[in-house]
Formats: sequence, C-alpha cells, structure tokens
Amino acid sequence: MADAPASELLTDVVGGLLADLRGGRGPALADEPDAVHRLRTSVRRLRNVLAAFGGYVEKRPARLLRDRLASYGALLGAGRDLEVRAEDCRRVLAQVGRPDLEPVLVAPLVAAHDGAHAVLVEWHATPDATALDRLLRDWARSVPLTSRADRPAATEAGRVLRREIRRVLDRAAEGETSHEVRKAARRLRHVADAVGTDEAARPGRLGKDIQGRLGDHRDALLLAGHLWSAGAPAVVVARVEASASRALDGLPEALAALRAVDGI
Repeated sequence: MADAPASELLTDVVGGLLADLRGGRGPALADEPDAVHRLRTSVRRLRNVLAAFGGYVEKRPARLLRDRLASYGALLGAGRDLEVRAEDCRRVLAQVGRPDLEPVLVAPLVAAHDGAHAVLVEWHATPDATALDRLLRDWARSVPLTSRADRPAATEAGRVLRREIRRVLDRAAEGETSHEVRKAARRLRHVADAVGTDEAARPGRLGKDIQGRLGDHRDALLLAGHLWSAGAPAVVVARVEASASRALDGLPEALAALRAVDGI
C-alpha cells in the first residue's frame, strides 16, 4: 500500500463491501441464521468507510448513498435487535432455572421479530429498494472519488485512522458509556479493518473491545426494561442488571490503551 494511491484502497474496499451487500441479501430475506446480522454489519461498514473517508469521495453521491443505507440499516436492525433480545432472554431464563416463563417473556419478542422481518421482506418490493439498488450498481461501476484520492494510500489511511481514534476519545471524555462512544468505536473498528495494516490492527482491536462492552451493556439494559414491563420476577431482572454492570468491566482500561496508541 506504500506506493499505491488512496483511490486504489477505496475502490477495493468499497467494491468488496458492495459485493457483501449483494451476496448477503438473499440469506437475510430467507432469515437464515445470523444472515440479517451479517448484512446489517456490511451496511454499517460501508457507511462508516464513506464517512471516515469523506474527503476522498464526492460529497453529494456519498451523502445520498449513506442516507439510503441508514434507512436500510434501520429496517435490518429492527428485527435483529429483537432477535438478540429474545436469545438473551432465553439464556437468562435458563440460567435462573425459569424456562417456564418463555411463553410470557420470549414469545412476544419472537412474534415482534417475525413481524419486523415481514416488513423487511415487503420493503424489497418498494421504489425505495429499487432506488437503493440503482445506487449500489452505480457505485459498483465507479466509485466517485475526489482528487484527494490520488494521494498515497499509506499516508492518507494513517491520517484517517488517527482522526477516528481521537473521535472515540473525544466522545469518551464527554461520557464513557454514551451511545456516541459506542458508534465511534464501531467506526474506528471498521476503518481499521478497511485499512488493513499492522498500524491499524491494535486500534482496531481496541475499537472492537470498546464497542463490544458498550453494546453488551446496552443490550442488557434494553432486556431489563423489557423484563420489567412484562412483569418478570425481580430475580430475573436483577441478574440482567448485574450483567449490564459487568459488561463495563475493563472499559476504562481499553480507553486508556487507546489513549496510549494515540500518544495522549
């Protein structure tokens, strides 16, 4: 990558993610195991790469694609989040020896997931889906790059990576457990994966760690809210709330390690 232009890196990365989107749609619509999650991740990766390398792609086409992908990702996320909550609920009930509560606590989540998945399938027959497909085909033919993409990939990728590290740390300074920190850490992870260098590996791992801890924390809090509203026994809710607290163990250390990478 040392002598290659950033345009080569971006064309390869964006092309690969577009292929993942096309290949992942069929399994996701069939609701194959983990398929919606994989497709949603591909959508997020592409959005994050386009955002991080915003100065290297033409602004208007990139904004249009990111907005379309945001709407698509929300559709995918609606069913996926319910799927995760049902799995987590089922696991907690097994841990406390109360699988008899599944019809009351898990079944509504499964039914809601099935409804969200039906909406996702129906959406693919709409004009919005056609418009997204058209955009994806256009980008697959040619990534709309700016003149900045002519610069050396190694230099520009390093600059973008450092900016994403600082983005996580800036948001953590405002509140370590915030939603914004989790999103920033996820973007750092995706950018590091796209860059694919030794320099990017450690911040990428730290971004994944931070994102994972905050994601587990959020999932547990949402599950606890569901359990309370559904009238679950206090012992079940308490177990989930405790897991939410444990999810944050090690978060300060991960952020400190990221500060060390950045030289702060």
